[in-house]
Formats: sequence, C-alpha cells, structure tokens
Amino acid sequence: MVGSLPPEIGKLKAATLTDLSMNQFSNGIPREIGGLQNLENLSLRQNKLQGAIPDSMSNMVGLEFLGLSHNNISGIIPKSLEKLQNLKYFNISVNKLYGEIPSRGPFKNLSSQFFIHNEALCGSSRFSVPPCHTSSKHRSNRKKFLVLFLLLVIAVVFVPMTFVLLWIMYRRGKRSPPQAESLSTVRRERISYNELLQAADGFSEGNLIGFGSFGSVFKGILRSGTAIAVKVFNLRLDAAFKSFDTECEVLRSLRHRNLTSGRG
Repeated sequence: MVGSLPPEIGKLKAATLTDLSMNQFSNGIPREIGGLQNLENLSLRQNKLQGAIPDSMSNMVGLEFLGLSHNNISGIIPKSLEKLQNLKYFNISVNKLYGEIPSRGPFKNLSSQFFIHNEALCGSSRFSVPPCHTSSKHRSNRKKFLVLFLLLVIAVVFVPMTFVLLWIMYRRGKRSPPQAESLSTVRRERISYNELLQAADGFSEGNLIGFGSFGSVFKGILRSGTAIAVKVFNLRLDAAFKSFDTECEVLRSLRHRNLTSGRG
C-alpha cells in the first residue's frame, strides 16, 4: 500500500491490533491516531513515514507494542510518552530522531537496540547514546546566542521596510529631522525573547512551518502586526552551535538590499 495514512484511522476505536508494516506509506503520522485508546499493538515499521512522532500518541493508554523502526521519522521523542505505563515494546531504530530519550515510565525497561541508527539521540548511558549537555552555563550561553540570532532574523524583516521609507522620502525630497529620527527609531528597535515567544504562540506545534536536524522554524505575528519567522535551535545538541555559527557566517558575508550585515 502507498500514500498517506488517512486521518480517519482515528475512528477505529474498537481496534486492538493494527499492522501496517512493510508498505510504502509516506508523509506524517496523523495526530488523530491518538484517539485509539483501546489499541494494544501498532506496527508501522518499514515504511517511508516522515515528520515527527505525534504528541497525541500519549493518549493511547492501552498501547503495549509500538513499532516505528526503518522509516524517515525526525524530530524529538515526545516526553509525554512516559505516560504509557503499559508500553513494553517501543522500537524507533533506523530513523532521523534527535534529542533526549525520555527516561521515566516505560522507558526504564526499554532496550538500547530500540534507539540505534538515528540522527543525534542523547540521554542515559544505558541507551548506549552520548549524554545530553544540560549544564546551566551551557543553557545560559546558548540562550544568548539564540536571542542574537533571532534579532538578526527580525532585522531582515524590518530592513526592507526602512529602505522603502527612505526611498519615498528621497523621491519626495522631504528629509525632515522628525522623519529621520523616526526611521532611526525603527532601526534601533529590539524585540525581547518574551515578545517572540508570545508572537509564535509559545512555539506551539500549530505555528511550526519547518524543521531540520538542529532546529525548527515557527511563524508568528508581533504586536505591531508584522509577520515573522523564528528559528529555534535544539539546545541539547552541540552540533547546533556549529550550525548556528555557519548560518551567521553566511548571513554576514551576504550582500543584498533586503539583508542586514552581521556584526559581532
């Protein structure tokens, strides 16, 4: 079978076993699947599924067997899956997952073989993965770098607006001091982290517009009505810093009328 898993799969309320393994299903796992609270055995291994593991799967309280191995699933393992107290088998090997492996609930008894061959998983040594870097010093430094990068993204949005205003003033020959002062205020405007968090609805799944190996991009609207795109790096991955530095270096070397040069 090929194609996408239909959202209607969530209507199979009475099902206790669903085996769709070794097919050609693609795209994401529909969040409606979380409505199957009586399902005990779900196998989706060896398909071409993409996207993240839906957080709604934490509602499948009857689940004992969950096979998602040999797909192209990416993102993090939802920590909410720790609520599945009946889960005895959870195989997500050979995918593109990253981030911390949950350690509570059913994850206490899972084999390290269920997590092999992924993008960049980290966590407890019993899973045979590297430890996650979560020291307060690292978190503080990463937050600073993240805020600086977000400000650069915001600048890319405001600079074209500034150029348009300058062009109109030049054409009309009205370069009065009050207007120049106003433009200077626009260029100096800073957006706080809390404003970005509010604009993107707390970086909710509904505002997610894309993701990669080291972070996700969210859409948002500032209080001024300006639409923005915010990239949030996965702070648990050391490789994210290298990606951050590389992107900053690229932006700093670019020359375009709609881009501001990077400094610092």
